[in-house]
Amino acid sequence: MKRIVGFFITLLLSTVVFSVVAQNDQNALRDVVEQSTYGDNWFISLQGNGNLLFAEQDGSSVVPVEKRIKFGGALTVGKWFNPNFGARIQASGGALRGFNYITYINPGYYTPHHGTQPMGGSPYDANIFKQVTAKDGKPGFWQEFNYASATFDLMANFTNLMRGYYRDNNPIDVIPFAGLGAIYAFDNGTTTPKFYHLVAKIGIRFNFNVTNNFAIFLEPQANATPDEFDGYSGTAVGDGIVNLGLGLQYTFNKRFSTINDIVRLTADEIDRLNRKINNNRYLIDNHQDILERQQNLLDRLEKCCEENKKQPVTQIVDTGCLPEYVRFGLDSYKIETTEQRKIAEVADYLKKTPGSKLLIIGYADRKTGNPRYNLTLSQKRVDAVAAELKRLGIGADRIMSEWKGDKEQPFPQNEWNRVVVMVERK
Repeated sequence: MKRIVGFFITLLLSTVVFSVVAQNDQNALRDVVEQSTYGDNWFISLQGNGNLLFAEQDGSSVVPVEKRIKFGGALTVGKWFNPNFGARIQASGGALRGFNYITYINPGYYTPHHGTQPMGGSPYDANIFKQVTAKDGKPGFWQEFNYASATFDLMANFTNLMRGYYRDNNPIDVIPFAGLGAIYAFDNGTTTPKFYHLVAKIGIRFNFNVTNNFAIFLEPQANATPDEFDGYSGTAVGDGIVNLGLGLQYTFNKRFSTINDIVRLTADEIDRLNRKINNNRYLIDNHQDILERQQNLLDRLEKCCEENKKQPVTQIVDTGCLPEYVRFGLDSYKIETTEQRKIAEVADYLKKTPGSKLLIIGYADRKTGNPRYNLTLSQKRVDAVAAELKRLGIGADRIMSEWKGDKEQPFPQNEWNRVVVMVERK
């Protein structure tokens, strides 16, 4: 019996150590699950049990198992400290049935005896104990008595542990548990004395969740006791009780908030978001410089317009490049209001020079996205500028389009390459 108790104590300590280590090592799970409050995630359950006693003379080779099944029940109260680990207190009890051989040494007496009776035997009353014949043909009788136990159990939710995160409305939760407590055998008047001792328990609960708070469960468990539990001290290591329970469970304030978006992010997506954040920070840091460059461009346009009033203009610059380009935001092909003015200026110029055509070339910066994505993005930027020019009255036959993605970078500064450059063609 000492070895059995030692085994289950070791099991309980291992469960506690596993709980602590797992919570320290499961950084991803800990990061995405918020800690519940003291009043959250308590549960109560009620179940009916089928009880089966395994003692020295109760093997299936002696008497049929199905004839030894008796019934009882259990009440359980517990709490989940987090989605993976919890504890509970269970009070259980009910009826048990064992088998004893009858070996007459004196009329009206039988052996084996229980621990408090002399070796000479114990009185046998056929009116109290129903006689039955074992499979080997020897006479015996049913030994029936009641028991009660209370245990403290540690639990682990293997469904959440194996998945790696908690999920609301999970269909089935698989919950192994192990515990220690006390057990008591009631005196049946002759064969079973009043007996109490330590009991070790191990089992598993299958929760079939009807709602997030309400569940129907199936719970097989095994209890290990000293060999004197049934009133007979033989050569076996100990006695045992196997229970199969069916019951209902309700959880109060079940609340584990998860950040599912973080769980689902891949490393590549996190890197991409980090790049966007860094680019936006750069833009903010250099915002004043961008404004100054835009103001310089406006000043050039105003100066150009003043000179155009004095003499006709056949080409804005000798190099064939118009003095404006259309800038776009990060990962965007939407034309901002400030950029629409530039396109309008180019449209006015093309209307004044009917012999000219326009080549528009789209680009994307190299530090954002990937080459395939950036090529498509630069095409969308070109299409947006072309659509705006057509809306302003420029015919499609005067517009030529190209898109380079990030294969070419016309500007030394990475962020400046989110542009469409407009080039005049004669």
